Amino acid sequence: MATQKPISTISYNSEAFLKEKLDLWIRQHIIQAYQYIKHLGEDGDKNHIHLRVEPNKKLDPMDLSEALKEYVQGNDKPLGIRPWRPSKEEDWFLYVVHYEQYLKLKYGGGERGEKIPYDFTDIIVSDGYDLEIAFTRALASLKHSPVNMASRLRSGVNPLDLVLEGENVFTVNALSRALYENDYNRLLDDYELLRKRFMNLEEAVRSLGYTIEEPQDDTFVLRIIK
Repeated sequence: MATQKPISTISYNSEAFLKEKLDLWIRQHIIQAYQYIKHLGEDGDKNHIHLRVEPNKKLDPMDLSEALKEYVQGNDKPLGIRPWRPSKEEDWFLYVVHYEQYLKLKYGGGERGEKIPYDFTDIIVSDGYDLEIAFTRALASLKHSPVNMASRLRSGVNPLDLVLEGENVFTVNALSRALYENDYNRLLDDYELLRKRFMNLEEAVRSLGYTIEEPQDDTFVLRIIK
């Protein structure tokens, strides 16, 4: 499907072949910018390149995929890329460098131990693209994301402090309410579980000829049923 929005993929091309194509697309005004970073193979995958392009006009991603078929002597199949996917700049930058806080917020922290960390300076960009500013934008988006705000609220940060920091008051209020309702429902579930366990314990004690009494000092004692 034709698109003019940024898209990304994973490439198994040689870097020289890929960069030559990307620079050609820039000169032909097919794309206005590109970013890529080389990754070592992980989780059984081969070495690969994370690639993101910003179209200069509406284009068919399948045409780009066809153009990136790299025929290598001795290989039965050409080198190429995976299917294209929509790509948000901030998410792409934070993921491809395996930024710890981003992975923790997005994936619960489980991915960092399996992912090799990279520096944002490892990213190759087209001429005129300001890499440092782009990465700064990505870090700023992470700080103000709902996921990060929810994490801070759960850790004990006062909602008013977030509002005073410039966060959207409606977002903060919605997150606070959701966390409160979640904690309240969890408390009710815990209470119901404890109530059922106590009832089962009381029934078992009665079957042995005893009853459970609670004196004023909150200490449970057993009494023989007369």
